[in-house]
Amino acid sequence: MKNIFFSTICAVALCLPMLSACDTDRDDNPVLYEPSSFVLETPQEQIYDLSKKETVFKLQCQQPEYGFQAAVTYTLHISLTENGLTEEGQFTTLGTTFVSTTIQPDVNELNNALADLYMAANPDVEDVAGKEVVAYMKLDAILTGSSRGVSSSNAVEVKTFKLGTPVVTLEPPTEMYIVGSSIGTPWTTWQKMIKVNGMDGEFWTMVYIDAEKGQFKFGKYEQDWLGFDNISSFNDQAGANPSNEGGNIKVKAGWYVIAIRAEVKGSEYAYTMSFYLPQIYLFGAANGGVWAYADEWKFTTPETPDGEFVSPAFAASGELRMCVKAEYDWYRYEFTLKDGTTIFYREDNAVNNGWTDLGSEYSVVGNPGQKVYLNFSTGTGEVK
Repeated sequence: MKNIFFSTICAVALCLPMLSACDTDRDDNPVLYEPSSFVLETPQEQIYDLSKKETVFKLQCQQPEYGFQAAVTYTLHISLTENGLTEEGQFTTLGTTFVSTTIQPDVNELNNALADLYMAANPDVEDVAGKEVVAYMKLDAILTGSSRGVSSSNAVEVKTFKLGTPVVTLEPPTEMYIVGSSIGTPWTTWQKMIKVNGMDGEFWTMVYIDAEKGQFKFGKYEQDWLGFDNISSFNDQAGANPSNEGGNIKVKAGWYVIAIRAEVKGSEYAYTMSFYLPQIYLFGAANGGVWAYADEWKFTTPETPDGEFVSPAFAASGELRMCVKAEYDWYRYEFTLKDGTTIFYREDNAVNNGWTDLGSEYSVVGNPGQKVYLNFSTGTGEVK
């Protein structure tokens, strides 16, 4: 994205040494200047009641001095302290961008952003409605459709916003996918993640990440292409050491349980990505009646992507109950072998008395001395 609207500008950008020889700018050959700053005007002091949809709040800025009138995209940053505009975690950025020097945010989006900041600074406050806050704002500008012309405005103090009840404009996503260099067909297979039982907006999957190809992205739907910068926080319980590799998420090689939580934050999602060790356990009748994570009933973990997870030998006859270990109770990550061969995940299915609640084909019964073998790369397994 390096086109700057005027073909002549592209030539100028490639010939910077010659620019110093230009004494004048001509309309037919505009010269792009890249100012580091521009002016944001302080708005009128008054009470902006964000609980009322008819409230209008506007900011006015001057276009950065590019040397010509250009199409510009503006991004609005907000904090409750002036210093907070430059401190990570102390400011928020509206998801909506603006293409005019008159900036008029949506009232609900602005209220939700300020409410989130206020609650983060005052965690004991449960209801923000009616609270009055002073906010600090600044703009970033960039030439639309380009990576050029980046500029930042001065900060302005805005007095005073009266907060309304935050309006939830999103529902938790119902699906989540993962795609990457070592998942199925590289960067083509969008592997659907498993919903965590009873937890809206939370998903997990068991995957192997290759040492040389260990990069991936995720999305709420296929082709969503969310990456490292879309994650609000990482919870690394497996030594994955996630890092940013050109927007992709890169981790150390090996098997992982990867979990994603999508929380609704006003008009946006806040994503938490967790990494857990690939620990699978046998529960219930087949292990003699143990209903807890017990080391003696943990599966072995393969070292290769096509390897099998193998259970200890069964202690007794009875139905197999299997799960991975992650953040919540075991049954939220439970699975079985449908028809004795295909890994089937519990998700939000009602399995109250056993897998026969869904039908006999979902229930697997083992005998003493047998083991269960699972291949998560193929989604299959067997008891023998």
